Amino acid sequence: MPDPEQEEVTVGKEDIKNGLKQLGLKRGDIVGVHSSLSSFGYVEGGADTVIDALLETVGEDGTVLMPTHSTNLKKYKRTPEEVEMGLLWKFRVLPYDPKETPCNTGRLPDTFWRRKEAARSSNPVFSIAAIGKNAKELCKGWKKVLEADGYILLLGVDLGRCTAMHLAEERVEFPEHILKKMTMPPELVENYPDPEWETDFGPYPDFPKMEEPCREHGIMMETKIGKAQVKLIRLRELIDLYAEYLRENPDMFYGGD
Repeated sequence: MPDPEQEEVTVGKEDIKNGLKQLGLKRGDIVGVHSSLSSFGYVEGGADTVIDALLETVGEDGTVLMPTHSTNLKKYKRTPEEVEMGLLWKFRVLPYDPKETPCNTGRLPDTFWRRKEAARSSNPVFSIAAIGKNAKELCKGWKKVLEADGYILLLGVDLGRCTAMHLAEERVEFPEHILKKMTMPPELVENYPDPEWETDFGPYPDFPKMEEPCREHGIMMETKIGKAQVKLIRLRELIDLYAEYLRENPDMFYGGD
């Protein structure tokens, strides 16, 4: 017998809209979307079909947002000393134009920001694009989505894509051994000043470990659209729960000694 997982699956706009409604997404909602277009299977009409389904689901009073992290970065090789110190990567930030610079976050976002009605933030590396009510204000950052009581929608991806989870870190007083891992040495700060450089240091938090706690607390709704596992969660509830877990056991996400 043929393996169902290997069979071609075709997804249309109504399939996507029905799935989103099953999750509870509705007119007037604000939703940040992290996505993998290929996770659905074959989508009739491609990325535009998914975008149209999202916009039609939230309506004129809602807003859809997507991360549009830009491609204007020139990668530099780390020195052995920098690797040993914990520098994860280093990129020189090149000129950025929100109306011209492509993004590296996938086919859906790169199609989304190019729509004439889309607003895109001015952050030269971690921009966000939005379409809908108050799009110009909401695209300024995930904190705006949090303040507006918006949602996070995961289309075929996990919480590892949800950079908004960093907002929980502002609420937590980390123990010294975690702070030490997260704090960039002064010499690296001096060598790679913002906004000329994009760097990261220390362990990146293991966000996907929050998925099971979200299920246990009943704050993550799930369904399947085509082959894609799709999840919806209110950002406020996610940040509240993640901050609680960070206070109780930060090593769960940042690794122990």
